[in-house]
Amino acid sequence: MVVVVTRHLDLIYLTQLERYNSARLRGWIARHWGIALDGRGALVQVAVLGAGILLAWLPLPDIPGLGHAGTGTFYIVWLGAGIWLRARWSSLQVSQRLQWTPRAVRVAAVTFVLAAAVMFAASWLTVILVSRLIPAPRALLVGIGLAAGLLVISEVAAGTVFAANLSLAPLEQAINHRFYAQAKVRMRQYPGEVVGITGSYGKTTTKFILATLLQRRYSVFKTPDGVNTTMGIVRVVRETLRDDHQFFVVEVAAYGPGEIREVCEILRPRLGILTAVGVQHLERFGTPERIAEAKYELIDSLPPGGLAIVNADDPGALRLAERARREGRRVRLYGVGEDERALDIRGKDIKLSSHGSAFRVETEHGAAMFETKLLGGWNIANILGATAAALECGVPLEEIADGVKSLTPAPKRLELREEGGVIKLIDVANANPLGAQMALEVLSQFEGGSKILITPGLVELGQIEAEENRRFGRAAAAVCDYVLLVGPQQTQPLREGLREGGFAGSRVLVARHSGEVTDYLKAIVREGDVLLYENRLPDTYLEFA
Repeated sequence: MVVVVTRHLDLIYLTQLERYNSARLRGWIARHWGIALDGRGALVQVAVLGAGILLAWLPLPDIPGLGHAGTGTFYIVWLGAGIWLRARWSSLQVSQRLQWTPRAVRVAAVTFVLAAAVMFAASWLTVILVSRLIPAPRALLVGIGLAAGLLVISEVAAGTVFAANLSLAPLEQAINHRFYAQAKVRMRQYPGEVVGITGSYGKTTTKFILATLLQRRYSVFKTPDGVNTTMGIVRVVRETLRDDHQFFVVEVAAYGPGEIREVCEILRPRLGILTAVGVQHLERFGTPERIAEAKYELIDSLPPGGLAIVNADDPGALRLAERARREGRRVRLYGVGEDERALDIRGKDIKLSSHGSAFRVETEHGAAMFETKLLGGWNIANILGATAAALECGVPLEEIADGVKSLTPAPKRLELREEGGVIKLIDVANANPLGAQMALEVLSQFEGGSKILITPGLVELGQIEAEENRRFGRAAAAVCDYVLLVGPQQTQPLREGLREGGFAGSRVLVARHSGEVTDYLKAIVREGDVLLYENRLPDTYLEFA
């Protein structure tokens, strides 16, 4: 019973990871039918059922004071099998846990009502069938029926959770519509300024930087880490945003066309920052053009007189900036280099190290030297984008330069930690090809011990996913001393890239999932080593082969 309940909770957790999207949940079930059906558990439960039927059929004597000998034997076998299964059960909740939101509670309630109904029907039919074939004591028949019911609901658990989620869709849509309308009204009353930030990468760090710069003279509220979808933003608007917040800095993500437009209809931003247009989530969008169109929804939502701040170093973003200018919109470009481009915010004279970077910033308001502890050359672009927005919001350049000195990394985005003489670069929130290449560049700047990469590779890249992972592997081969891959099947292209780069197979370790990473690292990590944790996949990618 414990195992069966846990299976249902695991599948509700996966539904939550798939944002309660029934189509994506159906796709996960189709790709992981071996996990969804639990063959080992089914075999054990079938064996228990068989033992029960055999004990009912055998002419066993009654034991004085205890009843039929087969009844007690069956329950002991059943309990032993359950304990054995529980001890060997691997939960799907590895990197996170099920969050008991109101929606999760509703899905769980409907799931267990459906499961109870299926179990009752299966148990009742089994008891009827067995009792007609074999005369057996009632207690033994009840046990056989319950075992059959548990077997059935365990094997159809994925279908039960799917049905529960699908049946709740109309109710959830109505609830979301009500929350959406409330957030819209709230934003009509909000007196402050809204800054929207989107991009295939860099948006979270840019949000943290801009909020830090603005907080030096204004009351600022930024969306919490990980909150970037419509309903997440709706929730913070309804529950957390206050009128005394002079600026509301919002990170806006897109997992499909129209999502950024939907959020902007609520927020009505006056400033929009576009950090990059890449191939992240290509699997969801289908083509790079659709990704670009989705990112443009932020710029398209700006009011007359609003300002689009765009990264000119990214070709995709630059094309959207040119489109915005053709449509008569205000655009400011930022970028790095001393070329002839007409940049409004320019970074130059760059010096990078394992301790951060120093560079000169030139604007129409003057020039200043910037220093930061943020690692990586692309963080300079993030600083430039935030600088452009802060200047527009009335923060002087000298004050911005002073604020940049105190910047700390956004959580899990090349966050540097030192533990027991080992340096850890935590970049698990980064999941795009360019970001992965840049993280390797940062790793290469460290001197001393071994450089160790821990990664599950890159996902949601559609048809280019395998080649991008091979390219990632070739780049890692040139930098790393050890590579620990997470997920044998998922990382196959990455292993191919490592081989193509001449990397020794003896220095490649493969863990099934993130829960095994620590044990593998114990065997190779020494004081002075540098570990790069690059990307972390949700548990929908778990491999339990």
